[in-house]
Amino acid sequence: MISVAMTTYNGEKYIRKQIESILNQSMKVDEIIVCDDGSTDKTVEILKEYPVRVIQNKKNLGYRLNFKKAMSLCSHEYTFLCDQDDIWEQDKVKIMIDIMKNNPNIHVLASSFAYINSKDDLILMKQKRNFSNNNLYPKPVKLGALVPVSFDEYLPMNYFQGCSLVLDKWIKNLVLNNFDTRLPHDWLISMIASSYQGMFFLNKPLFKYRLHDKNSIGVEYLTQSTSEHIQKASSSKLRMQNSLNALIVLEDIKEINSSFYLSREEEFKGLKRFLIQHNKNLEDKNFWGLFKQNTSPFYKRIKTKKARIMDLIFALKK
Repeated sequence: MISVAMTTYNGEKYIRKQIESILNQSMKVDEIIVCDDGSTDKTVEILKEYPVRVIQNKKNLGYRLNFKKAMSLCSHEYTFLCDQDDIWEQDKVKIMIDIMKNNPNIHVLASSFAYINSKDDLILMKQKRNFSNNNLYPKPVKLGALVPVSFDEYLPMNYFQGCSLVLDKWIKNLVLNNFDTRLPHDWLISMIASSYQGMFFLNKPLFKYRLHDKNSIGVEYLTQSTSEHIQKASSSKLRMQNSLNALIVLEDIKEINSSFYLSREEEFKGLKRFLIQHNKNLEDKNFWGLFKQNTSPFYKRIKTKKARIMDLIFALKK
């Protein structure tokens, strides 16, 4: 009934704790599929000590395609995605599978988490007002609550790491058949599920997410200095990122869930025109063009008020 899709790359330092936290779940999993992306340390040697299936890639695929491969090899109804260096709480599988079984409308479920460092010490986050999920999700959600996540929220960005997700077989196959490496795999999964009203978030910390200098996908702002943040925010590439992401999302969903796209076709066409013009305004540093776009409701859907102000400041810096 339950598969785990894990990817590894030089993970010898933490892999034992992750594997053992999965094997010691109160609800047992049926298979653990591990795709190793060319480790040169003892990761594979360690994995072979445990009841897991290890596939060694002949060439390095990168994390997106490696997760695709791992998911494709999972054979059961539910698939958990898993990093190599986290630690699962003992009831993670049971809690999430019970919710999935009792709510067949849920195709993908994300949980919250707690941060830990390289020594397993908790890293406490000060919760921002109107945020949840360690400030990654810009909506307030009560602790323990189960809430839907809408498609529109996934236009500019993703909010839930792949290692927080469990997905059913239907959505897994849909993702595999429509895989797009332009988006991170977890974003693609959640975005597609949300277009079918099947993406949900459980605000309960069910695993420990490790922060260290070798994370393949880290939470960048925690370790980024103020000067680095300002420098990146002053680049046209970063200022355009949300709108470029939204264009990819619209393009994908038109192909993957055409009935949903057609139900909002005129709105999505208008959004696409806005996004294309927005990118041009940023490229040209067109202050008045960006100022005028502030009257459009589309702007608020892809950027916060602070980010919209930063766009204007960026345009003034010739």
